Amino acid sequence: MRKINAGEYRHIIIFQELTNKRNDYGEIEKEWKDVYKTKAAIYPLSSKELFQAGVISNETTHKIYLRYSPRIKNDMRIKFKDRYFSIISIINFEEKNRELQLLCRELGNGEI
Repeated sequence: MRKINAGEYRHIIIFQELTNKRNDYGEIEKEWKDVYKTKAAIYPLSSKELFQAGVISNETTHKIYLRYSPRIKNDMRIKFKDRYFSIISIINFEEKNRELQLLCRELGNGEI
């Protein structure tokens, strides 16, 4: 069992949802909207972890740990400073609603 260490949660992250917005011409445009701000621990995956993961190695680049929240969904993205991450998987360890582990992929420039 992973013990929660509050000191690990030193990064402030923002969860964003993709929403529809009308522009000045009445057209619908997609826009990311901030919906939830919290502290988290962010860890890049080591080459050993990427090798052991096998199937998801080309997708997953980071693990993000945070306190449990039912608001987190797979279709959100995470903003951390000037970086963005897509959520690949949400793991509620032992279904105890204490901590979430998010397997994420860092998005490059121009990716949504």
